Amino acid sequence: MKRLTVIFFLALIGKIAFAQDTAYVSHDKATALFFQGPVKVLGSQSSKYVITDKGNGVLTIKAVASNFKNVTLSVQDQSTKKVYSIPVAYSYGRAGRRIGYGKTLVSNLVNDRPELAEETIAQQIASGKRADVATHEKTGGIKAWINKVSLAGNRIYLRLDLRNRSNLPYGIDFVRFYIRDRKTVDRMATHEQEIVPLYSTLRSRTAVVKDHEVAKVFAFKRFSLSEDEALFIEVYERSGNRHLYLQIRQDNLDNIKVIPVPSRTPLTLAAN
Repeated sequence: MKRLTVIFFLALIGKIAFAQDTAYVSHDKATALFFQGPVKVLGSQSSKYVITDKGNGVLTIKAVASNFKNVTLSVQDQSTKKVYSIPVAYSYGRAGRRIGYGKTLVSNLVNDRPELAEETIAQQIASGKRADVATHEKTGGIKAWINKVSLAGNRIYLRLDLRNRSNLPYGIDFVRFYIRDRKTVDRMATHEQEIVPLYSTLRSRTAVVKDHEVAKVFAFKRFSLSEDEALFIEVYERSGNRHLYLQIRQDNLDNIKVIPVPSRTPLTLAAN
């Protein structure tokens, strides 16, 4: 009897559901879920959101209904047979994140070991005073600037400056980038193209205290915008609602500053 129980338990291992943090969704922000391999959505889909399978273990979710509380989404990783039980809830401010499951961590979506050239250029852009401001926005004592937009090789770089004039520290939760038609009416169905940085100097748990500034640099694969499109940049506060929304248009890229790509210096070994 004991042996049969063990066999039965082993047979069920592939169907164990692993509880996860809540995936927040909204009407106009796609939340992306990343898994180790191809996945299958189990059971019937809720009418409160729409799921799109992008392939290669990537799902995106957008809300259809508003202000709903936790609805469970069950997803099975076809390579490991693990079942993830994911609570889905509506939240405009917290939607649009990238969430990793299994060994696929969100930090892996950004190149943590950049080419030396990318790191060198980012350090160059991060140093010195703010210059060539493309756009700026402020709320609740926090002001943000996008400046020093530059081109180096096939990479576009931009610098995000944040200044805090309030007594409350400003913790950066995450920064989201996407291309969208800037004439789109709110609530109107639209196509958004997520832009993931290839390199970033932003690190987790970054916070800006009163009367201080930070400058963070992001590098992207080269892109262009049509006359009606914009690159939307959204900065979300951790445990707060002082979110910042900025835009870059094609005219900000027309006279982009070109930075030469540093050449690699061959390694020379000293003679013994």
